[in-house]
Amino acid sequence: REKARQEAEEEAKRAAEEVKRARIAEEKSRREAEKAAKEKAKKEAEEAKERARIEAEEAKRAEEAEEKAKREAEKAAKEKAKKEAEEAKERARAEAEEAKGAREAEEKARREAEKAAKEKARREAEEAIPSKGMVKLVIESPVDPGLMKQFETSLRRLQGLRLIMIGGSVNQDEAAQIVVDIEEPVNLIEVLKQMPLVEEAAGNEGGIRVALRPVHPPGQL
Repeated sequence: REKARQEAEEEAKRAAEEVKRARIAEEKSRREAEKAAKEKAKKEAEEAKERARIEAEEAKRAEEAEEKAKREAEKAAKEKAKKEAEEAKERARAEAEEAKGAREAEEKARREAEKAAKEKARREAEEAIPSKGMVKLVIESPVDPGLMKQFETSLRRLQGLRLIMIGGSVNQDEAAQIVVDIEEPVNLIEVLKQMPLVEEAAGNEGGIRVALRPVHPPGQL
């Protein structure tokens, strides 16, 4: 009996040790599982954190790229607008210059046409003056009596020329007239222009318009 009791005790002791070892092994397995789970969770968390960091960086780079593209597009648009404005300004300046040149050319042509017309009219008026025979001289006002007298004297001294009639008002503000008879062919206008008393001589309606040099009033130079 004693032996059986001892064997039973031994058996119970072995069973208790096996249970204890089983519990220890289970506890160890549990801790290892928890450790593995924590490490896995930590690793997954780190991986998720890294993915999030990478995604954040990619998003930041995308945002920066988008912002850069936006700035470049705005800069390009401003430069294009500036260039177009400068080109438009240059076109407007060139058109203004062309218009100015056209106006100046038109004005020059008009002046030249007027000059040519006046010159033609002057030549025709002079050609209409006979080189021989009766010619009327119209003395432009104001007519100074003393200067008029000197002019008459100068005319009387011309060879081949006779004074036929001297007329006009005593009023200095009105034109005077002299009719001469050219006995020998001569260009009377050129002869008159050479006289010191004559400022201008030109053909006028078949006669000659004469402007005498102005006389300064007493006391003036």
